[in-house]
Amino acid sequence: MSTVRLFCPDLAAGTLTLSPEESHHAVAARRVAAGSTVVLFDGAGGEAQAVVANADRRGVVVDVANVEQQPYDAALRLTLAVAMGKAHRQAYIIEKCTELGVAAIWPMQTERSVTKPGASAVEKWSRRAIEAAKQSKRCWLPMIHAPAMLSEVTINASRFSWVGFADAVGPCTPLDGLLPSIASDAEILVLVGPEGGFSDTERDVLRGAGAVAVSVAKTVLRTETAAVAVCAAVAMRSAGRS
Repeated sequence: MSTVRLFCPDLAAGTLTLSPEESHHAVAARRVAAGSTVVLFDGAGGEAQAVVANADRRGVVVDVANVEQQPYDAALRLTLAVAMGKAHRQAYIIEKCTELGVAAIWPMQTERSVTKPGASAVEKWSRRAIEAAKQSKRCWLPMIHAPAMLSEVTINASRFSWVGFADAVGPCTPLDGLLPSIASDAEILVLVGPEGGFSDTERDVLRGAGAVAVSVAKTVLRTETAAVAVCAAVAMRSAGRS
């Protein structure tokens, strides 16, 4: 049986009480009891083994002897700006991209977006990211930005070492062929459009912001598939540099 991993944002040495949500999960789903050993992580690289002192659904109390700071788990730090699809596909993007090591997810609104998630969606996505980090044994959680217009994303493009946008129209360079030329430890931004793709106007705006049109497959992909493919390509490149 694998060691139970639990999220504790205020991780520190000493006696801690987990949040009601984590406590309920630990007791009801993972059958944690007094005397159990668990692993805690804070989403910012902190990780610790802890011994459960008391456990019930109202609160799990743990004793932490020492917290270790783990290095960031990818060579390239990827921010994925993605035009979210319908609600049942949004969770898939958050879950799989978290597992693959994405540093940040930036939901964006484009001309052809089919949904307009509100700011309240961020809390739900953050919870999904925590669950994915538990499963994948990540110590780092992606930053999940509030939904923004594509124009806001492109205005911030200059903050990144390299910017690309996944496209299925016109000349594109395979992403896996470009990644080796990007410096290690770079912060990169890749934009993934909606089901209908970016408009011609948006492509012009993206190129004007210095973004490179890239492809991740020879076929036309759904938004969530393209998002995962981008993260997988970056994860493979990071693994080769670790």
